[in-house]
Amino acid sequence: MGRVFKIFSGFVMLCGNVLIFYVCMKCVVHVRLRRMESVYERQLEACVRRRQENKQSIQQFRDVKHNLKNYLVSILIYAEHNECEEIIRFVYEIMENGSMKPSSIANSGNLVIDALVDYWHVAAKQAGIDFMTNICIPVEMPFQDADVCLILGNLLENAVEAAGKGKNEKIIKIYMKYDKGNLLLYVMNNYEGKLIKKRNNGFKTTKQDAGEHGVGIPSVRRAAAKYHGLVSIDDSNPGCFQVRVVLYGIRK
Repeated sequence: MGRVFKIFSGFVMLCGNVLIFYVCMKCVVHVRLRRMESVYERQLEACVRRRQENKQSIQQFRDVKHNLKNYLVSILIYAEHNECEEIIRFVYEIMENGSMKPSSIANSGNLVIDALVDYWHVAAKQAGIDFMTNICIPVEMPFQDADVCLILGNLLENAVEAAGKGKNEKIIKIYMKYDKGNLLLYVMNNYEGKLIKKRNNGFKTTKQDAGEHGVGIPSVRRAAAKYHGLVSIDDSNPGCFQVRVVLYGIRK
């Protein structure tokens, strides 16, 4: 009887452990899906806003084109009277009214990437962060937009969160280059405090009021792995967090 009870107890414990494991896995999957859903929602919001801005810019350009003859007549009159300062003032006025000055920090032509960069540029600006970009990519690449945006979105979200908590200089640098079918992505941000590595290759800061830094890095690694890519994290320089991602496209 005692042996049967032990077997039954062991079976119950095994079932309990399996159930706990199942619940934990479901929770992990749920959190991962919610995070991806949040990233995609921001991407969609950024794309919608970028599309509206493009429509507005096109309409403004049409207005400027329609009034171009009148503008040229005014400029010609100022020129005939050697009123150079008036010409300069008038041209600047046209540019301001027609919104001809670039309103976007990213103008690669890749609508999805540009919209996402613009989205986080606005967030960084609100946090007082100096946001610098150097993006040289084509309109089309051999990577799914969702994967590239998931990688870039996670890295920029982490960068804005970390740099925004600084009290002094706040900097984020982005570099993207597409060459021979491969994509190089580099994101750098400064931070305050000390980073501690976690088991999942993420990071957290020792600052009392700081949340986790590096949330989403596992997602970045998974997305990069789809293209046999590499993810390199450099935190050797105190106060400077750097991430490099290389995605390998289809080679002919």
